[in-house]
Amino acid sequence: MTSTSASAAISVVLADDDVRFRSLVCSVLRDDGYEVLAEAHDARSAREAASTHRPDVVILDLVMEGSRGLSTLREILDEDPTQPVVVISSLFDQRIEQETVALGAWYLEKAEGLEALERAINAAASTTARRR
Repeated sequence: MTSTSASAAISVVLADDDVRFRSLVCSVLRDDGYEVLAEAHDARSAREAASTHRPDVVILDLVMEGSRGLSTLREILDEDPTQPVVVISSLFDQRIEQETVALGAWYLEKAEGLEALERAINAAASTTARRR
């Protein structure tokens, strides 16, 4: 996996309704030097965690309780338009991917794997300093 240096740990909030997926991703990210500030299981807790913790990157599952399509992404960006977000999904939908990118976020299919997720996190985090 891609690793980060301890002095430059990228902070993340992980929002996904699948507890096993969250646990696996959190474990891998922590092992690879990322700082997982919070986990969220639904849209409300995702918005709260993003607002409270102000991570370098929010990792946001597309389909969670309390969210319709990209509504949670829009709400996070409404509160902080500079917040880097990586939207992850189990299902490929080209229209959703295009809309996600148009909103300024990254889009990744879960099937692409954890290395692809780390690359997306790193790319999103690299914009943080320029956008904030």
